[in-house]
Amino acid sequence: MIMRSWLSAVLASTLVVACGVPQEKHDEALNTIKKLKAELSAERKAWDETRAEFDTKNNALTQENKVMKHKLVGLGQDLSKMQTEAGQMVQNLSAKEKQIVELQKAQEAARKRAAMYQKLVASFQKMIDSGKLKVGIRNGRMVVQLSDKILFDSGKAKLKKEGSAALLDIANVLKSIANRNFQVAGHTDNIPIKTRRFKSNWELSTARAVQVVKFMASNGMDPKRISAAGYAENDPVADNAADEGRKQNRRIEITLMPSIDELPKIPKT
Repeated sequence: MIMRSWLSAVLASTLVVACGVPQEKHDEALNTIKKLKAELSAERKAWDETRAEFDTKNNALTQENKVMKHKLVGLGQDLSKMQTEAGQMVQNLSAKEKQIVELQKAQEAARKRAAMYQKLVASFQKMIDSGKLKVGIRNGRMVVQLSDKILFDSGKAKLKKEGSAALLDIANVLKSIANRNFQVAGHTDNIPIKTRRFKSNWELSTARAVQVVKFMASNGMDPKRISAAGYAENDPVADNAADEGRKQNRRIEITLMPSIDELPKIPKT
């Protein structure tokens, strides 16, 4: 290898001499070439370092871009969720507002019912004090209750004089109540009855209710607003095992039927 390098150097010198180029010029040219090669090598190194730095920064930017995209996707999902929740909140608020309105209506209806009940009690106070009737609430409805002893003889459906006078006073009060229907219901105890006219307590209780309705209609009450019903012994207010309980169960009830505004709202499906 050394021999080959020496031969190359001798040959190069011979060529330089043969070509007529002075040795100094030749050496100067070689030095210039070496210098240029060194500069080129340095520039390549600088370029490689710059390229490596660029690649590093580019990779970092690419990774950062991916992170940002991921964050943007997350923000988009959060925003969508917030919009959904906001929409649900609006719906809930609307539902609450409707509930408040319905509650206010119910409270107003309850206030009116309470006022009507107080007025009814006040109107019948003398009859209540005398023991002729009772005013109360049954199954959420206002009820005027009269004992059958005041209205009818035992096993009969013909109004007594005392009963007619009491019903006249009642009719005068009830007909002053606007926009209200009434149901007159007859009730008996559980002792069976079987006469030529009344085969059972059903017939007796119904006949008594009809007799009361006819009397009230003939004394100023609108017949379109009155109905009759017979329950026999099937809706007791006391125990039929005792005389006092059976006495309480033999009665006529006049129920103030609820108006449309007082009925519970049927939810939409």
